[in-house]
Amino acid sequence: ASTAVNKIQAGNLNVALEMWNGEKWVDAENKTLQFKVNGVIPTAGTQILWEPGCTYELPELRIVNKGNLALKYKISISGAKDATPENDKNDLKLLDVIDWTYSVSGVGGDATAELGTERHLAAKTIDTDVYDTLTIKGQMQKSAGNDYQGMAIEGIAITVVATQDTVESDSFG
Repeated sequence: ASTAVNKIQAGNLNVALEMWNGEKWVDAENKTLQFKVNGVIPTAGTQILWEPGCTYELPELRIVNKGNLALKYKISISGAKDATPENDKNDLKLLDVIDWTYSVSGVGGDATAELGTERHLAAKTIDTDVYDTLTIKGQMQKSAGNDYQGMAIEGIAITVVATQDTVESDSFG
């Protein structure tokens, strides 16, 4: 006598970061994002200079569950460094006079302005992407004085860290 065991197969955890390029959603992973000018992504190489009172926005981003497992994720922003160390200033002080606003909304939970918030995305269905949308805006404070002239920062990274969500269940519940 003999018996067989059902097939054992692991699920697929696959999260993607995409951006709206003005026409369609494209892969944003490992890309350098350009701040929009008057709502439009400028051509490559366009220099964008910040001045007191100006507001710039990054292209709309979305966090997409491309896998067949539910996932939970968090967004973080890190990595800022002084782009002009030769000016003998701490250019990171520039971040003190830029007010950042974030908005994350979609099917992953209530809309939030906090990036460290854990959010949940169900598994991808055959017909529909499952995603949240992220917008990031920065406004330089009108009170920023001449101390910030010539400062620059670079190396800022937007990171999405995901893991399997614990909503899956087996035949035993």
